[in-house]
Amino acid sequence: MIKSLNKAIEILEILKNNPKGCSLLQIYTTLGIPKTTTYGILKTLAAKMYVLKDKDSLYKLGPALIFLGKAAIAESKVQDIALPVLRELSAQIKVDSFLMIPIGYRGSVLERVDGEQSVRIIEKFGNDFFLHCGAMRKAILANKDEKFINEYILNVIESGKYKLEITTLELRKALKKIQEEGVAVSYGEYAKGTIGVGAPIYDYNKKVIASVGINLLESKELTDEKIEELKKIIRDKGKEISKSMGYKI
Repeated sequence: MIKSLNKAIEILEILKNNPKGCSLLQIYTTLGIPKTTTYGILKTLAAKMYVLKDKDSLYKLGPALIFLGKAAIAESKVQDIALPVLRELSAQIKVDSFLMIPIGYRGSVLERVDGEQSVRIIEKFGNDFFLHCGAMRKAILANKDEKFINEYILNVIESGKYKLEITTLELRKALKKIQEEGVAVSYGEYAKGTIGVGAPIYDYNKKVIASVGINLLESKELTDEKIEELKKIIRDKGKEISKSMGYKI
């Protein structure tokens, strides 16, 4: 599997350096691998539109790579824009702050800035959980389009594949509240005694692409009034990053 993946990457590199296209012969002789192996890899890449075969039987890079490139650029841009905001946020309220991005039905930590009161047992870089788990991920899910939410509920909540402690009705109610308030709050969904607050980040197409948020330890100081204050701060940070991404209300 790993060898085939390496060869597929090498094929894409060859095609990148030959924009006019390459024949099957050129590719397998350049790589020094069997013709049948090369053809099989090309067939798989072509099925996903990462490679195209023209009328002269020459292979070229396909359009699917354009979308991958755009996604990578968007994530890089949002990370660059969000990092100084996260630093300001952690300095302001002394707790961990995060940038979360969606990957399919899951959300993953793309950036993290530790605060003075760091909760190190949760939300490490690269951690991924389903989008209904925790404030930052729910902030993303709640602002996806209706088609995505319906598919998510069907494939994750109602599929029976996973042991979940939430029903479709409960999730839809929670998502509606997040949509109305523009911010999400979660209690103890990663570890007991913790609170998460998250807000969506949009791009210039008005599509949710990430979320910004915090995780902190529960304490007597975290009254309802204080939680409302934190919600406003996080909501404003989400709007600030979105604006820098070209989002206009």
